Amino acid sequence: MEKQPSSYVRNGEMVKLPIGFRFHPTDEELVVHYLKRKVFSCPLPASVIPEFEVLQTNPWDLPGDSKERRYFFGKGFGKKRRRVSGCGYWKATGKDVQIVASGSNRAVGMKRILFFYEGKLGRGTRTQWMMHEYRLNSTQATEDWVVYRVFQKRRRPKKQEGVVSSQLSQRSIIDLVVEDSSDPGPPQPDSPSSSPTEFSIMGLDQEQGGSSGHTCFSSYSYMRKH
Repeated sequence: MEKQPSSYVRNGEMVKLPIGFRFHPTDEELVVHYLKRKVFSCPLPASVIPEFEVLQTNPWDLPGDSKERRYFFGKGFGKKRRRVSGCGYWKATGKDVQIVASGSNRAVGMKRILFFYEGKLGRGTRTQWMMHEYRLNSTQATEDWVVYRVFQKRRRPKKQEGVVSSQLSQRSIIDLVVEDSSDPGPPQPDSPSSSPTEFSIMGLDQEQGGSSGHTCFSSYSYMRKH
């Protein structure tokens, strides 16, 4: 199946990127080249991140291709702003991550990770929808602009425990059979009928009884093979 080109929103309309192009900026690129320029009203490298009220819409209803990572400019959550969105709410998880500029130890921004919960605030069920919220340091920001990256986390397929245990059992049986077949065990005593001494005596008796040596050798060889 042919993969469709990425799309973004411009002036409320969907615009597709040329085939082969993808908008996959790093954390540093989002903060330095897009968010910082947006905050200080500088020209952006490309008009590919629209302004949108993310908190008023369910994540699966946001503009753009839901199978791709989507980016939006918006106002930050803030301490007093509720994170209720559509039929659920966003909840932060873990600690904020500091974004450091490459080649230096200078912090250029912060990243917050959030999950979307369906249901009432505080009693919802967590979904696979995630959001990364990027913001500048408090010393740099003159406006409360942030960048949102919204996407659906892919589920890892679970291994079937029954299949794995069955494969292990079959492997154990095979190893046991191979090990058992490789052990010849204690040597078994030869039966009296297959004793070379008896064959020699039988041959000697046949030779004394007028039988040829060829007959004696053939009987001995035949019994040795069988």
